[in-house]
Amino acid sequence: MVMFGKNYFSRRGPELGRGITEEVQSPTNGCPGNEGRKMFRRIVNLSAFLAGLGIFWAAGPLMGDTPYTEIRVNNQRCLLAGPANLPEAAPVVFLLHGLGANAENLVPLMGAMDLPPCRFVFPEAPMKVYDNGFGWYNFQTNSRADVVKSRDYLFALMKRFSREGLKAGRARPIILMGFSEGAVMALEAGLNYRGKVGAIAAMSGYIWDPRKTLAHPFAPYGIPILLSHGTEDMVVPEAWDLKTLEALKQAGYQPVFKEFPMGHQITPDSLAEVARFLKEVIRPK
Repeated sequence: MVMFGKNYFSRRGPELGRGITEEVQSPTNGCPGNEGRKMFRRIVNLSAFLAGLGIFWAAGPLMGDTPYTEIRVNNQRCLLAGPANLPEAAPVVFLLHGLGANAENLVPLMGAMDLPPCRFVFPEAPMKVYDNGFGWYNFQTNSRADVVKSRDYLFALMKRFSREGLKAGRARPIILMGFSEGAVMALEAGLNYRGKVGAIAAMSGYIWDPRKTLAHPFAPYGIPILLSHGTEDMVVPEAWDLKTLEALKQAGYQPVFKEFPMGHQITPDSLAEVARFLKEVIRPK
């Protein structure tokens, strides 16, 4: 679940979120273990609690009357939005939610970023965490098998929606953007997809096992990659982001790393940075 800053959430929301996430003790040895299990339970409980209070969508005003279409792919929900008629060069932007959230969770970001015309895809993760909350992999174990399964599901979506409506052999550029577990999957899928990926924006995410994620990447070394992280993040330690930054550089990539005075959340400032990054990628060259 994404926790928004003051402009995106009711005051009750982020104060409640900060109070709980500050109790989480992140593992210091890189392996979640017992502390990781405690962290997982707290995140899931927080997600369910916020949803039950009805403040999960205090970000509603940002969404306005944005229309979207709901479809099912492999029995998983997927939301589609954007103009009906797009130029062929317009990208497909995938927004991947975090642990315990659902397909609607990042829809408000679409209007808030004010990007040039794009097609937006909001997939729902395949693992059910609770009634209306989903995850991309088992956060307690960082299961590689789960990551690969979710990555392959994203590959199928990326192939489908980048080619849909175009002549055979044509494909739109893809942009992958995610928060928390969604950021992990944005990096995993974006770096290893055989098609054209135009950029990756990972908010509060990481690469858990660079030896596997970066073993044989297909993304060109010049691909724009943005990593953003909160200096007060008690869910994803800064060390995980720094490890990811170093691993990408060692592999030959040139990621941009931005830190913000926030917890495990998206704030207006951090989102504005992502929007600037993506607009630079999307603007006609």
